[in-house]
Amino acid sequence: MSELLPRARLVDVLLGRAPLVGSRLDPSAPRGLVSPVEARVRMGIPYGDLRADEAAQLAAGAGAKVALKALVAALLEGGGEETPSVPLVSTELDALTIEEALEALLAPAPPDRARLAYLVHPHALNLALLDGAHRRRLAEADLRLPDGIGLRIGARLLGRKLRHNLCGTDLVPPLLERARARDVDVVLVGGAPGVAERCAAVWEEAHDAPIAWTSHGYLDADGVEALRARLRAGGGGLVLVGMGSPVQERFAAEQLADLGGWTVLTVGGLFDYFAGNVPRAPLVWRELGLEWLFRLLQEPRRLALRYLVGNPAFLLATVAQRAGALRVPPARRHLPAPPPRLEAGGHERAA
Repeated sequence: MSELLPRARLVDVLLGRAPLVGSRLDPSAPRGLVSPVEARVRMGIPYGDLRADEAAQLAAGAGAKVALKALVAALLEGGGEETPSVPLVSTELDALTIEEALEALLAPAPPDRARLAYLVHPHALNLALLDGAHRRRLAEADLRLPDGIGLRIGARLLGRKLRHNLCGTDLVPPLLERARARDVDVVLVGGAPGVAERCAAVWEEAHDAPIAWTSHGYLDADGVEALRARLRAGGGGLVLVGMGSPVQERFAAEQLADLGGWTVLTVGGLFDYFAGNVPRAPLVWRELGLEWLFRLLQEPRRLALRYLVGNPAFLLATVAQRAGALRVPPARRHLPAPPPRLEAGGHERAA
């Protein structure tokens, strides 16, 4: 994950000595005031090969729209104090980078119980604010990974910083590639019948992913017991559970938590995206922090309450927390704290 180089001076751009849009990753290329990939870095979504993407966009003649995206991203960028975790509305979120999250998810799980990791978005925090059982499940997880621009805005209102947006659709593909490289089995559980199978086929073709087997999420008591037995026999690995909040967190805590050697990651509707049932927002929408609006336009009847009511409610709860009227319960970790923060190049950051 590359760090941006210092930008060109505005006076040099105005005098024609530097381009408005240029490189901020390649020291040998003309330095610009903004970079084509600057919005991705500022919005906490620096996935993929940023340097190659920047070079390709510059070669294609990236122009004024890059400056607009960079301006919007600068306004929405998560600022504030960096701390290992950020208490926000109803739980503590782990302020990890992409690299740290990948390593934490692929570290060996305890032999006597599962590692529970939840992707947490504003809707999940709203649910936890109203549902004590869901709030306790979030507090007792080993990892609570921040998913969504709304969380970065909320953290900024509190003077804190969430360094990267750990969105499942971006985080899981590199997670699968590392799982393959480390010979870690991956199991998919969730979705309607056939969805997980189609998702697995896509991942196996695109990432040569080690999908050991799949199961739909509509399980009766016998189906749950058969699933548990199969996982016990498997010996460990990574289970992706896609059932939506709060069902997936309840399923993980009640049915999977005692299965030693497995890391359980809840991923919401991720399987539907990759199975082709739901379109993903184009990159420009994500760079502008508008993926939620794209989703709302795709599924207005299902998502109107979540976004048009839920987003303002989340921001109001954040303001109440800032005013001291809302207390966030502390996390009750079973595992050690997340791995040490890494500088670019993989070196541990000094305390």
